[in-house]
Amino acid sequence: MQDIKPLLVFAAVLEHGSMNAAAAALGMTPSAVSQHINRLETLHGIKLLNRSTRSLSPTDAGRALGEYCRRLAATLTDTRTIIDNLKTEPVGELRISLTSSVIGSRAFQTAFARLQTEFPKIRPVLNFSDTLDDLQHNQTDLAIRGGDRALDDPNLVARHLVTWPYTICAAPDYLDRHPPITHPSQLHAHRWLHFLPVRTTLQHGGESYFLDIADSIACTHLAAVCSLTESGFGLSLQVGGEVREKIAQGRLKTVLPEWTLPPVSLYLVTPYRVQSAKTEAAVRIFTESFAKEADA
Repeated sequence: MQDIKPLLVFAAVLEHGSMNAAAAALGMTPSAVSQHINRLETLHGIKLLNRSTRSLSPTDAGRALGEYCRRLAATLTDTRTIIDNLKTEPVGELRISLTSSVIGSRAFQTAFARLQTEFPKIRPVLNFSDTLDDLQHNQTDLAIRGGDRALDDPNLVARHLVTWPYTICAAPDYLDRHPPITHPSQLHAHRWLHFLPVRTTLQHGGESYFLDIADSIACTHLAAVCSLTESGFGLSLQVGGEVREKIAQGRLKTVLPEWTLPPVSLYLVTPYRVQSAKTEAAVRIFTESFAKEADA
C-alpha cells in the first residue's frame, strides 16, 4: 500500500506555492519535503514539478495528481474533525440495551427524558434484551442489567446504578377472587408467572421461609410477566423500583408486604473503558437519575 505522506506533502507544496512554505506549514525541513516529492516522481516515473531558482509550478501530471492529493488532504481533515467531535460533542446514534421491564421505572423514564432534552443531537436506539448478550458484537454503547453477572465479564465495565428489593405482586382483581394470603406457605396454591424459576427466601422477624414454585407459567420477557400479572393471570416476583408506579396507581398490589425478599442490583454496563462523549453523557445522566430515585 502506498504511503500517503508524500501525497499530503505534494498537496501542501501546490497549496503554498513553494517547498519552503510547505515545509514551514507542515513542520518539516525543506530537504525532507524535497525528498517526498522525489519519491513520488520516482514511484510514478514522471516529472510532477517544474523547478527553477525563482518559481515552482506543476506539470500536467502534477496538476492531475495534485487534484487527488488535495481531495485526500480534505478528506483526512474532515475525518479528524468528525472523530474529534465524537470525542468532545455528544452526537450521533446511541445504542442502549435494557431489560424489557426497566423501561417502566420512573428512574429510566426520567433519565431518558433528560437525555433527549439536554442532548438533542443524540439519537437513541433501544434494544430490549433480558440476557447479558455480546454487547461488543451487537455494537451496544451501554446496557442496563440486573444481577451480578455483569461483574463476571472482564471485558465489560459495570457501574452500580441502584439496589431494589424484590416484591411479590398480583392484580387487585386476582386477589379479590382468592382467599387472603397471610403466610408464604399459602403461595404454593396460586398460579405463578416467571422469567426465571421462583426460588427465593422470605423473611419476617425471626422467621424465614424458602419459596420454591415448581408449577408456573414461563415467559421469555420480563415485561410479559409484568403485563400478565397486571391482567390478573397470577402472582409474580417483580423488582420493586420497576413496579412502584403501578402499585401507586393501584394496578398491582404487593402480596405479603410485611415479608422481605432479597434485593437485586441494577448495573450500567459498557463494553469499552474509553467512551465517546455521547456515551459519557448518557452514563452520567442514568447514574444521576437512578441515584435520585434510590434516595426518594
